[in-house]
Amino acid sequence: MEDLRTQTWIEPFNHREIEIIKLISNGLSNHEISQKLILSPETIKWYNKQIFAKLGARNRTQAARKAVALGILESQSPSIEKEIHPSSNLPSQLSSFVGREKEIAEIKQLLRSSRLVVLTGPGGCGKSRLASQVAADLVKAYRDGVWLVEFASISDTALAENAIIQALQVNANGAVSLKDVLKRFMARKHLLLLLDNLEHLPEAYPLVVELLLASPQVTVLATSRERLHLNGEQEYPVHPLTLPDLQQGELKVEYLAYEAINLFVQRARAVQPGFTVDEAQLLSIARICVDLDGLPLAIELAASMVKTYPLALLAQRLQHSLDVLPNGSRDLPPRQRTLRASLDWSYNLLQDDEKKLFARLAIFQEGSTLDSILHVCNRGLIKDPIELLSALIEKNLVYPRQNSDGERRFMMLETIHEYANERLFEFGEEESIQILHADYYTHLVEIAEVEIRSAKQEYWFARLRAEQGNLHSVLLWSFSGNHNEYGIRLVASLYYYWFYNDLASEGRRWTGLGLEKSVGASPALRAGVLRSAGQIGLALAEIKTGKEYLNQAVELYRQVGDKRNTAWSLVFLSCLFVEDPLEISQGLNLCKQGLELFQELKFKPGIAHAFNALGELSRMHGDYEAARHYYEESLSVASETGERQREAVVFNNLSFVAYHQQDYRLALQFAQNSLTIARELNNEYRQACFIATASGPLTALGQPERAALLLGASYARFDALGTRHHPADQSELELFKSAVRNRMGEKAFLEAWQAGQTLTLQEAVSLALSEIDS
Repeated sequence: MEDLRTQTWIEPFNHREIEIIKLISNGLSNHEISQKLILSPETIKWYNKQIFAKLGARNRTQAARKAVALGILESQSPSIEKEIHPSSNLPSQLSSFVGREKEIAEIKQLLRSSRLVVLTGPGGCGKSRLASQVAADLVKAYRDGVWLVEFASISDTALAENAIIQALQVNANGAVSLKDVLKRFMARKHLLLLLDNLEHLPEAYPLVVELLLASPQVTVLATSRERLHLNGEQEYPVHPLTLPDLQQGELKVEYLAYEAINLFVQRARAVQPGFTVDEAQLLSIARICVDLDGLPLAIELAASMVKTYPLALLAQRLQHSLDVLPNGSRDLPPRQRTLRASLDWSYNLLQDDEKKLFARLAIFQEGSTLDSILHVCNRGLIKDPIELLSALIEKNLVYPRQNSDGERRFMMLETIHEYANERLFEFGEEESIQILHADYYTHLVEIAEVEIRSAKQEYWFARLRAEQGNLHSVLLWSFSGNHNEYGIRLVASLYYYWFYNDLASEGRRWTGLGLEKSVGASPALRAGVLRSAGQIGLALAEIKTGKEYLNQAVELYRQVGDKRNTAWSLVFLSCLFVEDPLEISQGLNLCKQGLELFQELKFKPGIAHAFNALGELSRMHGDYEAARHYYEESLSVASETGERQREAVVFNNLSFVAYHQQDYRLALQFAQNSLTIARELNNEYRQACFIATASGPLTALGQPERAALLLGASYARFDALGTRHHPADQSELELFKSAVRNRMGEKAFLEAWQAGQTLTLQEAVSLALSEIDS
């Protein structure tokens, strides 16, 4: 349908632009024009760009020809701003329009090349207001005006035809069909038709196409919650207003640069003149806007409450926003008076199976994969769930997001998610869907536990990070009700993920609940929880409780004849025997018992872990040659299994050994190897560990200030996490700190340490990986 892709309007030209077009048509160069008008050549070039864009011309010759053809240079030209007599039925806006400059410019550009532009997006995202603003800006660009047709209250095609006729103020002859009347009237008109809320009347879509085909100078700008799927349609998705990332540590005053914050402040001032904010209040406003997903409707409703609630209290109440937000202005359409009404509008347009899937998707927290949706939400649906999901995406109730690992996740805005959760409860499916959800994620984690020490490790770390919200949801639901087994199984399987992803404090919370709920569980399940609790004890340097839990785990695993998990528990237990040389000897003995079991089972991930643990204990015993031998054995096996996390840890440990053997360049190389792998795995906890390791060889190589910066950055990160470095590494880092202090002096060391604490992790990693002079 090429007819729908032809430019049909020319933006009005101001007096200066008309002057320049005339001079271009007379053959004057830019330099000659600049002298004649007493303007700089750069200014003339800028004007030329504006003129070319408005005319759709690529060069001066085309611009001159188009200007003549369009009559722009004639004295009575309708394109000259001061001589236009526009028509419009657009309502006057009583409040200012905030932000969206980029969107407005892009939509105008689309209207130059397409005669059917459709703004799509979820309810409350500001489609109608944005379309009205664009239309208002373009009133002078269309000879016969800009006309708004509201489709929200129209129920059939005949009424749609009548609504357009009324908006255009056309006299209809009863002997002729309304459609024919419209075609005849619009055939020679040059106008913009704004069709608002077109989504609920698909029977009218063919009418839109017929009118466009019959009216070559008419353009349609429509708003809809989904695409119309018409030939020649140009979709423009309207996203929520821009929001700050509250985790990035921006200065609070910078929040005012974000559209959502700016809108809230302006609307708050409208109801409370003199409304001002300090940094604490800006943070509350930012939290409100983030909780409301940057949806303009929700933000405007929330801002109207500042006369009643202090901002901090309002932020707290709006964490569950749907029932707190007030009604909006009475002059708004009913669907725009409350966020709930807007969502009701979208929901009521769904088919029955679409409603069911929409409600069931509420069970997911922070999104879901297609696989999880098919396993959890598929039962009892008549239609193909993939087609239903596509329909919800089209209707902007769900949106896809690509993860860094390339896997697609399906998300909901938080306000829409809250609404969907209410519908799930309404359907009476909450319990049954929750069980399917828990079952799916429990099996997922149990598969991950088996495969996470292999070449699939990077995938599983990323996948489990992405599923944090769903895992928390299952754990909370399981431990707060009558389905404890799911939570117990998760706790028994997540220890490795928690240990290696700076989540030991979180692990402590869940293993504590797991220990409480697993009393009376089967020996195998109870042993799994004890093993996890012991491993978390190791991560948090809680030696006594760690030993207690792991000793019990060893006993239970031996009781049920589980050799592999007996071996794991023995190796983990061995790493807690570190307090004196006698204990270290006991630890070496326990670890060798675990290694023998792994070797008997030919289980390479366990063998690699056990060799590394033997290296740790030997290093703490001061036997660096034995430690190096064990680490190299571990590295060799890890290269076979593909467990990159293990490789990173072993390189880090080899760095300590090389330092003690006074091969400082090799020590730095090993530390940088480990850091590079941790960065590739996106493991921030390990990166924070390994930048500290680099500080020892850097000091020995004459760069103590750089070493102090890295130590400060590492310890700041660990303080923020509420955790500590591994017990085997603590003494090494104390040695490094002493060496830096001795080189720099206390005052200079503290200054560098404090400066290091202000570095981002990325800055610290880059500093650690940068080369040193020979």
